[in-house]
Amino acid sequence: MQEWITHIPRIELEEPLWLLLLPLLALAAWWMRRQEQKGRVASVTFPDVERLRHEGLEAPLLLRRLPEWLRWTALVLGVAAMTRPQLVVKQTVAHSRGIDVVLALDISGSMQLKDAGGRSRLDAVKSVAREFVTRRSNDRIGVVVFKGKGYTLSPLTLDHRVTGMLIDNVSPDVIRDEGTAVGTAVLIAVNRLRASQSDQKIIILFSDGVSNAGEIDPVTAASFAAAQGIRIYTAGAGSASSASSALDEGELRRVARTAGGRYFRAGTSASLAETFESIDRLEKSELTSPVTSNKSGLFVQLLVPALLLLFFEAILSNTRLLRVP
Repeated sequence: MQEWITHIPRIELEEPLWLLLLPLLALAAWWMRRQEQKGRVASVTFPDVERLRHEGLEAPLLLRRLPEWLRWTALVLGVAAMTRPQLVVKQTVAHSRGIDVVLALDISGSMQLKDAGGRSRLDAVKSVAREFVTRRSNDRIGVVVFKGKGYTLSPLTLDHRVTGMLIDNVSPDVIRDEGTAVGTAVLIAVNRLRASQSDQKIIILFSDGVSNAGEIDPVTAASFAAAQGIRIYTAGAGSASSASSALDEGELRRVARTAGGRYFRAGTSASLAETFESIDRLEKSELTSPVTSNKSGLFVQLLVPALLLLFFEAILSNTRLLRVP
């Protein structure tokens, strides 16, 4: 209730001392009326005024008073205009502060194994990654892919339609070097995020193997990320029961722990989707609602009617409502 009341439009006066003229105007109006009643108002006496009244040339009382009302109303509006009134309207404007996210996707040959509900591990990761990108409408998202080497598939961008298309078209053939360079992928993602102005920067890394390529150790790369204020979430893809699984969960846990994130086991399509949902809940975009005040001056809106009223009063007083006693 109190918040609603504070947003009601109100009037503020920049020069309120002009209001002291209003009592003087009221006193002047009272004095002039009193003098008129006593017959002391200066006038020129014309003969045969009663004859004019008899001929129906006298205006009704309300109409005779109209110029006087117009004049005093114009003076009051003029005083109000001199106070420099402003209409103040408070508004609550919602601003969303997004997160910068880089997805690091392992596209090594083992990601082609089909143990994710009939689909390959890579296809399962691409599917949930695309859904994740769609949900994060306020976040800038980039994509890094890696095998024996890594490269930036998409820089940080809000164009999620293009990002989703690039993820859909990812295949192991885009990199020739075999192996799994987890540390390299982390370092590339860190470089993507280093220039970011966002307060929240995260890397989400998916891999199904052991880091056996690249020139930097994954944990060392994670320490660089931590120094830049970047959190890393890691997810181990692939079924643990698979004979070809060479997943090093310990290393992925150390990477996540070093960079202040968490490790997830994403062995099936369902658990892979749950991993992204968990990260989605952990990393929320901030929504702020600052209150702003919009002010609009009312000087012209009051002065123009005042001048128009004086103009009409002058016309009426010198034509149809000309006073003759």
